[in-house]
Amino acid sequence: MIPAPEPVETPDSWRPRRWVRLRLYLSAGILLIAFGMLGHRAWVLQIREAEKLKQMAEDQYLQSVELPPKRGRIYDRVGGELAASVEIDSIHINGRQLMSSGRGKEAAKALAVALRLPVADVERKLAEKHYFTWLKRRIPPEEARQVRELALPGVFVDAEPRRYYPQRWLAGPLIGWAGLDSVGQEGIELAYDKDLRGARAAIPGLRDALGRAVLTGGLGDADTDGHDVHTSIDRFIQYRLERALEKGVNSSHAKAGVAVALDPSTGEVLAIASVPTLNPNEPGDGPAKGARNRVVTDPFEPGSTLKTFAIASAMEPGFVKPDDKWFCENGHYQVGSRVIHDAERIGVVTTTGVLAESSNICTAKIAFKAGKERMREMLVRFGFGQKSGIDLPGERAGNIRALAKMGPVETATTSFGQGMTATPLQLAAAYATVANGGTWRQPHIMRRVVDSGGQVLKTFVPESRRVVSEELAATLRTMLFAVTQKGGTASSLTLPGYSFAGKTGTAQKVDPATRHYSQEKWASSFVGFAPRENPRVVLFVMIDEPQGSHFGSAVAGPVWQEAMIDALRWMGVAPDKTDVKPDAKPDAKPDAKPDAKPDAKDRAAPSETAPLDAVSADPSESGEVPDFVGLSVREALLLAKQSGLELGIVGSGVAIGQDPAPGDSAAGGSCRVVFAP
Repeated sequence: MIPAPEPVETPDSWRPRRWVRLRLYLSAGILLIAFGMLGHRAWVLQIREAEKLKQMAEDQYLQSVELPPKRGRIYDRVGGELAASVEIDSIHINGRQLMSSGRGKEAAKALAVALRLPVADVERKLAEKHYFTWLKRRIPPEEARQVRELALPGVFVDAEPRRYYPQRWLAGPLIGWAGLDSVGQEGIELAYDKDLRGARAAIPGLRDALGRAVLTGGLGDADTDGHDVHTSIDRFIQYRLERALEKGVNSSHAKAGVAVALDPSTGEVLAIASVPTLNPNEPGDGPAKGARNRVVTDPFEPGSTLKTFAIASAMEPGFVKPDDKWFCENGHYQVGSRVIHDAERIGVVTTTGVLAESSNICTAKIAFKAGKERMREMLVRFGFGQKSGIDLPGERAGNIRALAKMGPVETATTSFGQGMTATPLQLAAAYATVANGGTWRQPHIMRRVVDSGGQVLKTFVPESRRVVSEELAATLRTMLFAVTQKGGTASSLTLPGYSFAGKTGTAQKVDPATRHYSQEKWASSFVGFAPRENPRVVLFVMIDEPQGSHFGSAVAGPVWQEAMIDALRWMGVAPDKTDVKPDAKPDAKPDAKPDAKPDAKDRAAPSETAPLDAVSADPSESGEVPDFVGLSVREALLLAKQSGLELGIVGSGVAIGQDPAPGDSAAGGSCRVVFAP
């Protein structure tokens, strides 16, 4: 059988096949590109931008409300609250949910009435249709009750922490305050803001397409409270110091006043007072009116209180001894092109007498004996011209002239506290160095920081350095004791039962308009410590621009005296009843009238002079209301019985206030005394 011949391909027969293969290749290529694009898109969505898209998705159905933290508390040295946080209601709205309910206008009017807000403001916030909007924060309980009674959808009452200062005005500029978002603004609140603030908490939840809450809570960090700060402040000493300072500023019609009390053995600040002051619960325009912690922020020319350290610079190398005699030129002394004056014409005095009678002229002579290099170096060692490092904001360093700018006139004026500046805190710390035996200790407020579980997280370890020897410090204490005795500038001051030492200061202020020393503006001060041989408290008081008398002993001295007596009694310091009185009288003193220009001299009127034993400690002999402050209830009752008074007792513990005040006459023969733990 003959096989059939194979078909022969012709151009017309293979053309259809070629187009079939071409279409197959083309389709496969298109499919390959399409799947590649899909794969790339899947990679972009699932890998490259997965986190971003996840966040966008969560934003659509998750809500997270950030709540301000609950700040830690601030305590005084014995655990009394100076600052705390309390829960108070705030109102937030879900505008989208409220508007979708169809009650938008009605709700706006009702909320405006309940919250005492303009209707237009409420309507504007509702119209924004945000999931979360604060409508009004930290409202009174009555307003919160009215909002709850409205029971409006999308309106929520939240509990927020609010800072509260239970002692009100007490230590206002020192404590500072926290703002609306629980951030410290001034004082301790600012200095320890990171410790007090705590961590912000966020409460997560689910919501539907209309923003309505479906599931909330359960995932937030509950341990967000701030840590507690325990300070060295003594509430009683603070209260009595503020009271005495305010009375002193008012009686002298002064511009301002400052005071600071230190424990010389530790550097702890017992009290800081400033006038003008403020209530940290409602600081308002207090800072604009001058309320600030002037003890650390306001340097001033210290005047005669600086003489102690200028004299010490000559005594340390042995150039000068306490009983060396000096001629004070009868009140006028030419130095270069200037004439230095004393407030009183003084002749020959000992070195102790120079300090006791506060002679500018002889202090300058002693500074020349020491040399400007040694004097300036001594001032720096005592902490002048540099920050003390206290744990409070806004501290200033003050200023001491550079050696290159200290000629004979500048050396003389620096020796008695003119032409240089220091803060009240620097002066208090310097005198604390003399009081404790010659060791400078860093002033500080914080004692410890404690967490919510009671664990101590940090303590303050102050810096310290030896400044002068114990022997020189003891000599300076004896010389400062002479200031308070007969012939000294502070002889009018008394502490019944206690010996004390200190230094007066009356410094002229520079008039900003004329840039010359004013004859009307003064800074009157007194700094001292008690008891003399074992000091427990160092107290500095300065009255700024008093009217009338401007001597430190007459203006700042009574404030110091009142506050120091209260502090010693409160601390239970036993009276030392010393009778030692070093002779501070000049060896030769001319019979002359005081100089009409008291540049930096402090002299109390002779009629104001009273020895320690001239003050009766038994109030029953005077017929006046005794001072009950610092006494227990039993002690107060016994004293009232001796005085023939009927005592009205409020509270328990130790007396912190009374009406009438000590020294006044009692109407009806009764006195109301407030006691506190």
